[in-house]
Amino acid sequence: MSAGRENLKKSRFPHRKSIKLDPINPRDFRELNIIYCCEQCSFHNPGANVCTMGFYCKKHERKAQLETYDKTGKMAYCRFLEID
Repeated sequence: MSAGRENLKKSRFPHRKSIKLDPINPRDFRELNIIYCCEQCSFHNPGANVCTMGFYCKKHERKAQLETYDKTGKMAYCRFLEID
């Protein structure tokens, strides 16, 4: 293998791990007050619509979460979600 090809395989940027989706029982989602999106989190800055911890939050926003749940029955819980 040539040095050029070997360098193409190595990236300067670390590979971002795929987001983990957790299954949610429809009854639980309907009847319980589940905290599942950035807009419900203490770390969310609503003015700038960003996470103050510096995490990428587009996949955890309410609209994206509900779309994912409607399609798969699962949601991407933020592991750092802080409840007020």
